[in-house]
Amino acid sequence: MTDPDSHKGDEDSTVLIPVNAAEAEDLPVTLVKTLAPLHIVVLGYYLVPNQAAPEQVRSNHKEEATAAIDDAVSQFTDRGAEVESVVVFTHDKDETIDHVADEYDVDAVLTPGEYVEELSRVLVPMRGDENLEKIISFSTDLLRQSDVTATLYNVAESDGDASHGELLLRGARDRLAENGIDPDRVNWQVDRGDSPGDKIVTTAQEYDVLIVGESEPSLRERILGRITGHVVDRVEKPVFVVRDR
Repeated sequence: MTDPDSHKGDEDSTVLIPVNAAEAEDLPVTLVKTLAPLHIVVLGYYLVPNQAAPEQVRSNHKEEATAAIDDAVSQFTDRGAEVESVVVFTHDKDETIDHVADEYDVDAVLTPGEYVEELSRVLVPMRGDENLEKIISFSTDLLRQSDVTATLYNVAESDGDASHGELLLRGARDRLAENGIDPDRVNWQVDRGDSPGDKIVTTAQEYDVLIVGESEPSLRERILGRITGHVVDRVEKPVFVVRDR
């Protein structure tokens, strides 16, 4: 466990990885390999029954919960990664993730999904998000520290929206190039559809992981939100939710 005030430098993004501390589970090797160059915070959440007091459950299960998280942390430290960890006994997982994300000033929260053997293709849906710069910044770090390629993606409901979407994606691609990312590693795609969430979920099946921007001020609201929440709830791929902070 570490002091949140002492974490990360200014160069790399910080990713929060929530892990169920009630179960000793290995993280996918492909995930560890891809994220090891970034700054990692592993959150071990231990869900407490509503009728029980977190303090009481902690006293009975602290050692096993800590051991479970230590296993996950060691996968990163074995690769020389900079990792912090925290174990929280809680009634509400989403509230805890949101609190820890604030406490450790993380840039993105990883939601779990089905992992492939090699993370190589990233889908980055963009909607003109207020936190567009943060999405570009996180995408830059992920691309710079790995061999993945990215597709910047927009769903338009009209011809006018499609023109705006193309300008948005071309501009984002230019920004990534300015940040040192080879343009050959970044594609862009505008699709037409009445339901952006449905279109993103369908397109996501062709990719290994997604990067999306949060659209609400708290994790609970964005998980249940209209577009981002729709994607996170339905897509089978892991998703990095870039925080708007």
